[in-house]
Amino acid sequence: MGRVRLAAGDFDEAVAEFERARRLRPTAAGPLHWLGCAAAHRGDLAAARSHLTAALACAVPHRRSLVQRAYVHARAGDQEAALGDLRAASRIAPLDDEARWVLAALSGRPAREVALRLRKAAVTELTGACREQRGGGAGGGSEAREDAGWVRAGALIDAARRLDGEPGPCAPLTAVALIRGGRREAAVELLGEAVRQDPADHRVTHTLALALLNSPHRDTGSAWERCVAAWAALLYDAGFWERVRASAARRYGVAVEASLVPVLRAGLREVLERRMPDKGAGTRVAPGPLLQREADAAKLLAAVGGFPSAGGGGAPLYCGPLRIAELGTSAEFGAFAAAHEARTLQATATATATDADASAATGTSSAYTSLTYAFSELGFAQGLLGLDKPADALAALCELRCSECRARGGPGAAAVCEPECARFDELNPGYAGLPDKHRRLSLDARGLALEARLSMGRTELTGVRPDFAAAAAYWRRALVHSRELERYRETQTAIVDMALGAARAAHREGRLSLAVSTLEATRSVIGANERGRLEGQLSRVLADRGISVANDEEALLDEPAADLRRSVALNPHLLRAQVSLGVVLRGLAAARWSSGSLSGARDTLREAIDQLSAALVHFPDDPDLEEQREAAVADLDHVMWQPDESEQ
Repeated sequence: MGRVRLAAGDFDEAVAEFERARRLRPTAAGPLHWLGCAAAHRGDLAAARSHLTAALACAVPHRRSLVQRAYVHARAGDQEAALGDLRAASRIAPLDDEARWVLAALSGRPAREVALRLRKAAVTELTGACREQRGGGAGGGSEAREDAGWVRAGALIDAARRLDGEPGPCAPLTAVALIRGGRREAAVELLGEAVRQDPADHRVTHTLALALLNSPHRDTGSAWERCVAAWAALLYDAGFWERVRASAARRYGVAVEASLVPVLRAGLREVLERRMPDKGAGTRVAPGPLLQREADAAKLLAAVGGFPSAGGGGAPLYCGPLRIAELGTSAEFGAFAAAHEARTLQATATATATDADASAATGTSSAYTSLTYAFSELGFAQGLLGLDKPADALAALCELRCSECRARGGPGAAAVCEPECARFDELNPGYAGLPDKHRRLSLDARGLALEARLSMGRTELTGVRPDFAAAAAYWRRALVHSRELERYRETQTAIVDMALGAARAAHREGRLSLAVSTLEATRSVIGANERGRLEGQLSRVLADRGISVANDEEALLDEPAADLRRSVALNPHLLRAQVSLGVVLRGLAAARWSSGSLSGARDTLREAIDQLSAALVHFPDDPDLEEQREAAVADLDHVMWQPDESEQ
């Protein structure tokens, strides 16, 4: 029972048990041996040495007293005495694994050999701990011995790692032992070294990701960034998901189809996002959006086959920019991304040569799927644009500098890092392979800002309560960006396409005034080269609205006449508008005559005759126009002969 208390750390009770046993058996070596062990645990090396020496002087010495006294000598700094005890013990019986590593260390054997013996001793401790776990036992004593075994094994493994600096072939299992032994930081360090040696080994990355996510000391920015980088490197790793499927099949006894992987991946992302703090994590960007950027980048990288590890000859990586920076391969990735971009541009050019619509098909969507953008500070805005959050994307583009450049430059400086910034490639590995990387990042940021403002204008235009002034303001700013990017005509076309689409939808729904306002707001910001398409549609919508209102018997005709006048002014070749305007003007003249305004009726009929005469120039001999003109002339002749009471 005393040994159980000793293993549990209850030294006073353990010593009391051993003293009682010594009084009962004064000539036995066992109680003296355990008293020496208890004293050693408490740090009383002199008492420990005295008790162990007394145990060795007994008629039947304890078989471990020589080894334990050697450990006490070693802790006291008496290397020769420790060596003497261990050599003497080895002549009596073979030493166990722990004694062998102590003997090797004291004998000055190579560090690698000592580390190997330390690991063998750790395995022995782990075997005992696992046996305790499987066997159970009485009360808490078994648990205490098991915990003590894990702690001891963790200490041995950590010592071995510090000696030879190698993570070893079973880094995940070693890390688990370190964590169970209370050495989580050492486990994370070990796994980090293993990742650098083989970044494509998803078993190591998975263990590191779990260790970081469940660490009680993960509230620093660097820890969260490492955690996000590790999980993002797993989300699109086919090998990881294959292992997940195989493990689930063994556990549940049923086959897990590959079609379930997207569902499992989405579930994992949801769990991770719930575990991420919203703010206050010490990172420049909150861990949640950081995970989004990393996962989106990993997805794009997986779509092109991954990034070859180990200098281009290793297994592919499916990770985000944080893992690239962590591995120190920003330059290599930059060359990879630049080559991929060149191939994409060549393929697009070839497609454009054979298909006139290819550029339209790949225009705006390419901003959301750019590998170069994703592996840079632009990745946050790119992801937000893909989620239809243009305002947030625009905010993310306001500051792309590292903290040092931001502190040096102040609020009025450029939004990207300075050319001499040492962290530029680390933060933007997608641009590291480009000769004009700083300028390219700045231009691409403007391009994303252009896309964001176009999208924000469309949102204002198509909302439940459209804000046409806000839409026009966003588009004016987008056109400013487009001039700087030499994309002015392209941007104009995009704005007109959006407006025409929204106006047609409103027209189909019978919301003619909304269609008119949409087209008028867009016309106010568009130059002459794209205005023709807008004015043609606006002319048709104005004509439809004017005719619709004029057909209402109770409606006044002033507004329909104004709509039809504008329709004819915008497009004099719209026959329906010309004819309808003549009809409405005659009706308006009749209404003014009925109200007692003969002069108003005469002026309106003269306007109708002039309008119909001009229309006949465009549509000569049109019977409807001629009929309306003749009727207007007859109406004017009749009105001219009527006495005007205001003139009497």
